[in-house]
Amino acid sequence: MLSSEFCKNNPETQMSQTIKKSTVAENHLSLRSIRHSIRIASAAMPAAGVAIALSVSVILPSEASTISYSGNTTNAPTFNRPQTEGFEGGTNPPTSLSTNGTAVPYYSQAFSVDTTGFYDVVGSQTFLGIQYLYQNSFNPTTPLANLVSGNDPFPDENNSGFNGLSLTAKNPYFLVTTGFDNSNNSFGTFTNTISGSGNITLGSTPVSVPEPSSMPGIVVCGIVGSSLILRKLKKPNVN
Repeated sequence: MLSSEFCKNNPETQMSQTIKKSTVAENHLSLRSIRHSIRIASAAMPAAGVAIALSVSVILPSEASTISYSGNTTNAPTFNRPQTEGFEGGTNPPTSLSTNGTAVPYYSQAFSVDTTGFYDVVGSQTFLGIQYLYQNSFNPTTPLANLVSGNDPFPDENNSGFNGLSLTAKNPYFLVTTGFDNSNNSFGTFTNTISGSGNITLGSTPVSVPEPSSMPGIVVCGIVGSSLILRKLKKPNVN
């Protein structure tokens, strides 16, 4: 009969123990991941008869002292934009809604700064562009709420932007790029560049979560898939 000391120091025995430990660790890690996925899916499921809109951020923010981004408002959501100082002769910040742009496509970009100070926005549009700056939040159904400033570059079309914006560190801001009226010359591609006293961080891109009605199917598929993974991860028979 082999002594316990020999078994302990036997290379084959040590290798078997290592395989067992590795398999157990992998199973624990997989179970944690599966439980986490199921928790997320369960949290996203609404109560019966309640419709909700959810989004998740999957792209890490970008940060720089000068930052540019491009977009396209073609086929974008529309809103009744606020009136501006330029051609419409409004106030700044705007206090009323435009009668020209009652259903104009828009693009909203979230951003923040890490240093309180002054910042510039240089915009270049391929259409009759207008820009609005919102603080804390932007809701297209209440376009006058949280509105800080608006810019219609009339008569210098296609170059709307801001000079010397006073921004506060860590406050959420939303730069909304849109068009002048409801015509075909009020949407298209654009590029915005933000620069100033400190670093600018662009918000991440939201990605829609599946409709609530499809969530139960996703959870069921996830559970079935999880059981298959667990079967594969069962510890092997070690002699």
